Amino acid sequence: MEMSTTYTLEECINHIGLGKYQWRLISVLGFCSMADAVEMMLLAILGPAIICYWPDVTKVQMAALTTGVFAGMMIGAFIFGIIADKYGRRRVIIISAVLNTLFGIFTAMAQNYYSILVARILVGFALSGAAQGSTLMLEYLPSSTRATILIVNELFWSIGSIFEYVMGMVIVPSYGWRLLTALSALPITIVAIFMYFVPESPRYFVASGRPEDAEHILKAIASINKRSLPEGKLHDIHAQEECGSIKHLFHSNYKRTSFLLALMWMIVAMSYYGLVLINTSIMTLSDNEHDTITNTSTITPSQCKMLTNKDYQSLIFTTFGEMFGIPLLLLLLAYFGRRIVCAINFSCASFCFLLFLFISQTKLWIINIITFLARMFISSQFSLMYLYTMEAYPTVIRAMAVGCASSMARIGAMITPFLAQVLIKHTFHGTIAIYMIATAMAAVCAILLPIETRGRELKQATSDHRSSSIVPVDVAVPSWVAAVDNIASLVHANDDIVNQGYRPLIQEDISDEEA
Repeated sequence: MEMSTTYTLEECINHIGLGKYQWRLISVLGFCSMADAVEMMLLAILGPAIICYWPDVTKVQMAALTTGVFAGMMIGAFIFGIIADKYGRRRVIIISAVLNTLFGIFTAMAQNYYSILVARILVGFALSGAAQGSTLMLEYLPSSTRATILIVNELFWSIGSIFEYVMGMVIVPSYGWRLLTALSALPITIVAIFMYFVPESPRYFVASGRPEDAEHILKAIASINKRSLPEGKLHDIHAQEECGSIKHLFHSNYKRTSFLLALMWMIVAMSYYGLVLINTSIMTLSDNEHDTITNTSTITPSQCKMLTNKDYQSLIFTTFGEMFGIPLLLLLLAYFGRRIVCAINFSCASFCFLLFLFISQTKLWIINIITFLARMFISSQFSLMYLYTMEAYPTVIRAMAVGCASSMARIGAMITPFLAQVLIKHTFHGTIAIYMIATAMAAVCAILLPIETRGRELKQATSDHRSSSIVPVDVAVPSWVAAVDNIASLVHANDDIVNQGYRPLIQEDISDEEA
């Protein structure tokens, strides 16, 4: 009896290729990223404005307001991640967009500090679901363009950040922070409308035991792209009982990766938002007449100092550093694997923080250049963290992995306001040293990651051990990387990994259980 031909999701999506359908999706989800950035960059503007609007608000309370947003995001990212794996990515994005609009308008109507604190916590909770847009996009992209598209898509984030700063420069001086807050909540409403016309991920349908629905979507994509499906029947691994199961994050194949990534996510978020807030804090400490900063050992600035046009221009300039981070990341990924690029980004960011220690009593333009470079490397790393996390975990827990990673990132982001808005006023050098040491630690964690995802296909389930159909691209490995990997192998002796000469580690090699 002749067996019927079958094909996997990875083979099907690669066969359909990149076409009109994906470009439409990239536009919608790119706008989602832009709307996300608008809300997040509002934090840098809201602080100085509210301190002047309500003079009784202390620096600690202002830091707590920023931390409250990230606390809401930490809780929301975890919950929305589980929901996205159990009930679909698209549904989470729509719910997130609607809630964010409501809570953003609630913020604009807040009558006192405590009501605005509650409102921003709720905004953070709602906003966390937008991260699933990256997961949805990844699952529609062919392997040959997956990394490039996801990284270039980060341009939307930078554009959203610049758009928010321009709005702040125009609106806050004349109309106040309330109008800016209300207008910042509107772009995400457009996302909710657009997402109504975006179908669910076919990978989610297959993983949850609904291959017919997946095949129906794949046919529609192929038709729009003017391509045909591969010959045969869709057949891929599904594991409905694993969908959204948090215990699989600590499966023997993934627990070492999960612990290392948790620390790296905390540090990358702490550093990224730290740079944004440090930039604003330094502006409130500056002497605009002489274009210098005051003594940075012990700083006692005036309580209220609104951002000037020159300050907004400085924020816009340093944000352009994030745009330069995109071609930098693409260039590095063309020559190195994911782990090495992570180490390079964190190491260079750590060096930028080191430079901050030598700028006391110097011109602000020097600070802006260092901040530009630091944001270039940290933004590049933030993009790579999303890419690596989504590539490392299988479909059944991918959204939850991104959600949990985002939750860990928010822990770092919750810490950073008390460093960049409070501690920096007392010890500039001590604050910067914390960021420098943390990013250096993250570089070490990157080298210790047990898997290189470059050149691997996306897995469907935790037990999916299929070899990649893509030719490995990390054959030539530097000797120092080999030495570090072999040392890491010996540290995890209980994993039955022995130093038998270097070969690139794969996730299936890492197991805490006897074979």
